[in-house]
Amino acid sequence: MMGNVVGVDGGTTKTVALVADYQGRILGASRAGGSNWTGADVEIPMAVVVAAVQGALSQAGLVGDDIELGMFALAGADWPEDHDRRRAVLERARVARRTVVKNDAFAGMRAGSSRAYGLVIAAGTGTNTAIIAPDGREWAFGYYVTYGGASDVAQEAIHAVLRAEDGRGPQTMLTGLVLDKLNCHDVETMLRALVARRVDHARRLSLCPLVFEAAHRGDEVATEIVVKQGLALAEYATALIRRFGIDGQEFDVVLSGSLYKGRGPLLVDTITQAVHRVAPLARIVPARFEPAVGAVLLAYDALGLAVDDVIRQNLATTCPEPAFYSTTDGGDPSLDAWDTRKR
Repeated sequence: MMGNVVGVDGGTTKTVALVADYQGRILGASRAGGSNWTGADVEIPMAVVVAAVQGALSQAGLVGDDIELGMFALAGADWPEDHDRRRAVLERARVARRTVVKNDAFAGMRAGSSRAYGLVIAAGTGTNTAIIAPDGREWAFGYYVTYGGASDVAQEAIHAVLRAEDGRGPQTMLTGLVLDKLNCHDVETMLRALVARRVDHARRLSLCPLVFEAAHRGDEVATEIVVKQGLALAEYATALIRRFGIDGQEFDVVLSGSLYKGRGPLLVDTITQAVHRVAPLARIVPARFEPAVGAVLLAYDALGLAVDDVIRQNLATTCPEPAFYSTTDGGDPSLDAWDTRKR
């Protein structure tokens, strides 16, 4: 079979578009700024998405009519009306003959699942958990999420330092690590900076890896924070497992996101144990590909194309290098496009 698809991962920091043929060969890739958006008027964020797709199409030497299906996995596509509004704008842009919009969590799931169905626990700054059941039903937590991700881990670290200082909690290695990271000589200085909002969101997030480091070094307070996080993330997964009645089946639970890069096995071990208490046949797996590649795989699924080892190998060998997907480049324009001629 001959044909092409577009897979898009649209997030808060960046939007990545990949053009691929039916054999899994990436023909073009482009990235643009963040396209996460809350609200009725989605023209602005969808213009970002369209720009990314047009860049990938140009690189592949193709136009929208050459694309059988565009799979748009987009942060901010939570309620049904979010999907409808985005799809309407994308259809007007004519970047594909057929347009499908999903929440970005589903691309994370397909980036690791060995089958067209499975479950993902996505955990980065925040978290989302989503499922595609064996019978095709889909659901994502979206706004139902109340806890989880690096923001909450970092906040727990701050609370632990404050509790150790005022006597409500035990002493912890986190005190020294956090004060050093925030360049504060004592806890009161840190607290004053926090109250005065002189510590921005990025600096707060930078505290998250310190919790994993301290837990790996045996600090009991940090260990409890990591375990609490793992149990909370697993709870979303086990709720979906029970809700969709797949507790006795084999399926992949994909762990996707930067939170899993924290030092040590404790987070993953905690999730694994909690999930296996409910679904002993579940396989806890890391994402094999970037979410944009997961969007390409979702496009194949929607077209009824069987994804085999040849397609997976082609995707692995023709997709952009890791630096292309980096979120720590500071918006380096040299990463906005990927030269397929180098492959």
